[in-house]
Amino acid sequence: MSTPSQNLIKKYNKSFCVKPFTEISNSAVGHRQLCCRSETLIYTDDVDSSSLTDDFFDHPKINEVRRKMLAGEEVEECWICADSERAKGKSHRTFIMKEFERMTPGLADEIFETGKVELKSLDIRFGTKCNLACVMCSPGSSSLIAKEEEDDEFQLVDLNDFSLDAIKQHSKGITFFKTTGGEPMLLPAYKKTLEFFVEKGYAKDIEFTTITNGTIDYSDLMPLMNEFKYFKISHSIDAADQSYNYVRWPGTMSRIQRIHQRIVENSKQYKNIRLEFGATIHVLNVDQVVKISRYLTELGQITENNYAVDMVYQPDYMQPGLVSKRVIDELEEEYYAWDKPKGYQSGPEIIDFIKVLRYNYEKINTNKEHKQELLNKLEAKTLFWKAKRKLDVRDYIPYYEEIQNQ
Repeated sequence: MSTPSQNLIKKYNKSFCVKPFTEISNSAVGHRQLCCRSETLIYTDDVDSSSLTDDFFDHPKINEVRRKMLAGEEVEECWICADSERAKGKSHRTFIMKEFERMTPGLADEIFETGKVELKSLDIRFGTKCNLACVMCSPGSSSLIAKEEEDDEFQLVDLNDFSLDAIKQHSKGITFFKTTGGEPMLLPAYKKTLEFFVEKGYAKDIEFTTITNGTIDYSDLMPLMNEFKYFKISHSIDAADQSYNYVRWPGTMSRIQRIHQRIVENSKQYKNIRLEFGATIHVLNVDQVVKISRYLTELGQITENNYAVDMVYQPDYMQPGLVSKRVIDELEEEYYAWDKPKGYQSGPEIIDFIKVLRYNYEKINTNKEHKQELLNKLEAKTLFWKAKRKLDVRDYIPYYEEIQNQ
């Protein structure tokens, strides 16, 4: 049976993706990306920040990416999808291509045949303001981390006015909108964007996705959200026990549970709102993958395709493949003991993640010297957090000592 990646290669080629032809995507500090998973393509110093559309339609770097994709050449910025496809036969690219065909039938074929550029999607971040300092995050995505690290450049990047202007200029004909943070619920432009789409009558044709850290009860925004054709809210969780207090500092598991329960209950009256949950897995929470699935099942929130497990590649010292083989084997055993016999919907997602995790583990272990460098960086970072946050990683992550003693 062919994999989604093999099917795409047969129909198009090994690198073609619609995103660079159809989407404007920016980081929380204004850098241009090909999509939310790609490396930065264009840094803010290299663009005219007042002309988002001009950069999208005719910038030398993005034009070169499009040429490579149409020719089936490797695109360096898209290596995460390439790795994922080698490991499990599917990736963010294969998912996006399937969704794009569902939303705009035939347009991907036209783009591949003609090189047509047509803006259909906005992936906009409104700034870096955030109330969490998650271990895998950076000053460029969290104002709290920037403050902790005394990073003056990213103390608080506010793209509200710039992003709103771009949205207002280029929203007609948009079929998909996505935003994350920082934390969207803390950024004024988020609510203003929802109101704009509803007031203009665009909302009924837009599928809207928000990624939130889930620390804020947004029930008051649900009436606006329900005006959209489809509104997906993905809640980042990353742990389902007290290790949450470490990996998503200064959040606490007890508080997030209360908010989840309220959100789940309040969302039941809205037919266009879909709740999803996402685990961003790194070296310090590999053991949480099944635990989160169990938590969501108890919450009544395990349905088809509403629990996503993603892997951290950057910063490089947070890659989950740095754990020992024993930790990976125990995770797989835990899945087969709990999830598979009961037939929970999260099974395929977890198995796919374990495949990519093993691939990442093997890749890291091809260079022992480099692996040790990564482990040294991880230890330095945990010591920094211990001094700043007064939390010892060894009190929260049961296998941490084993990682450092490999």
